Amino acid sequence: MRKLLYLLLSVGVAACAEKQTQLPANLITRNGFEELDGWMGSDQYLASLTTEQAHSGKYSAKVDPAIEFSTGYSKQLGKVAARIPKKITIQAWVNLSNSKATPFLVVELKQVGANKQLLWDGLDLAKEVKHYNMWVPVEKTVSMPTEAAYGDVLKIYLWRGSSIQPAYVDDLMILNEE
Repeated sequence: MRKLLYLLLSVGVAACAEKQTQLPANLITRNGFEELDGWMGSDQYLASLTTEQAHSGKYSAKVDPAIEFSTGYSKQLGKVAARIPKKITIQAWVNLSNSKATPFLVVELKQVGANKQLLWDGLDLAKEVKHYNMWVPVEKTVSMPTEAAYGDVLKIYLWRGSSIQPAYVDDLMILNEE
């Protein structure tokens, strides 16, 4: 009887261990929009949080004709990693309602004191996504500019562009590709 109890306990522990998600070693941050620590938080951006669609959890971020920019990531490079990354990869799940949803997943780097834009790169989701009204994974790798400094601010967000239909982003990950 005792052996059976130990066997059942071992199987239960093993089953629980398998359910844990393995995170990449080069992960800078991730967010499914349920947690917002370090994420843009003004009322303007929080308006993009929605429960209409979600890849996981209850929330995603949305853009549409009334919402130009989604909530996103905003942090100084010096707080992102010990060394300034040479490249970063953005991974996310997106859901475009139809072919009239034409947003961009944007990676931006701003020099704070001078308010100078050092980098702006947008993944044109209308060109990437060919299946509508379903969650599709996307990925973008961006090289950081050589003049990037620790005080510069890295921003990642969904921009509506000329989209006249809703688009959603969820489960966003930022990876260091040094």
